[in-house]
Amino acid sequence: MTPEQAAAEAAAAAATAGVEIAPVAMPDELDELRETMEAVWGPEVVPPRNVLRGMALGGVGLLLARREGQPVGFALGWPGWRGGLHFHSHQVGVHSTMRGGGAGVALKLAQRAQCLQHGLTEMRWTFDPLLAANATFNLVRLGARVVDYLPNCYGARRDAFNTGDVTDRIEVSWRLDVTVGGEWVQPAGRDGIAVPSDYQRLRADDPARADHVRSDVGAAFASLFAEGGTIAGLCRLDDGVAYIVAAVGAP
Repeated sequence: MTPEQAAAEAAAAAATAGVEIAPVAMPDELDELRETMEAVWGPEVVPPRNVLRGMALGGVGLLLARREGQPVGFALGWPGWRGGLHFHSHQVGVHSTMRGGGAGVALKLAQRAQCLQHGLTEMRWTFDPLLAANATFNLVRLGARVVDYLPNCYGARRDAFNTGDVTDRIEVSWRLDVTVGGEWVQPAGRDGIAVPSDYQRLRADDPARADHVRSDVGAAFASLFAEGGTIAGLCRLDDGVAYIVAAVGAP
């Protein structure tokens, strides 16, 4: 996969989603980025403009997606070196009215193209393991693989998605110089860590049950990684998905 091929794939995905994606760096552009971040996540997670400007001066990845000139999504990340040189994708977000229309995929592919242009072949990020749709997007649509479990990764947060919940996360690694996409896996007698199809609705309808699910899933991931285990991939369930535990000795 060459940088030119990745750029072409990113451009095609943006066209399909009906958006234009471009880096932002100047103060007025960064104000648009901050407004978009607040619209998606809420004010707590919006960095000060001078911090974003410093990131832009360093050349890191600040991307804004627009439709008909109006911002509808964003991506923010920077290079990292823990565990090897990679790009850490800290946040990608899309307005609620645009979700499911391909803008999120287009933003990830734009990040991928930008990374390959600068010689980076791995991207990492974290997500809540209880969000089945996010798991499907990350592991199946993109082809990322689970590499770590980070309990209460960000501490208490007050934003559009995490207020009052525990910020347990799994970290994934995405190889950028190969074909995009993964596959659903079958249990084949292996253990799995099941999560519901709509954890956020469960949390709204039955917070006590949601807390119990959070605790059970967190304990399962913590035990798995403490014992040196790995995740082979994701399996469909009738009401959710399951992270399938790799067989002993599997890569």
